[in-house]
Amino acid sequence: MTNEENTLETAAAALRAAQEAVHTARRGLTTAIVTAYRAGEPVPRIAERTGKTTIEIRNLLTATKTSRHG
Repeated sequence: MTNEENTLETAAAALRAAQEAVHTARRGLTTAIVTAYRAGEPVPRIAERTGKTTIEIRNLLTATKTSRHG
């Protein structure tokens, strides 16, 4: 294999690892959001703390069947 081929394979492997890390981080964030909500933290505060919108938080809670709305 040439150095160029190794670089391509290395980059592809790095991308796969990064995608898995993002997936893991999203699951962790979802768990933390649901936990905060169940502990009584209001949606606007969760949104503020996570940098997400209240709509995103409500959608996540609905998708995880956690929301008291809907």
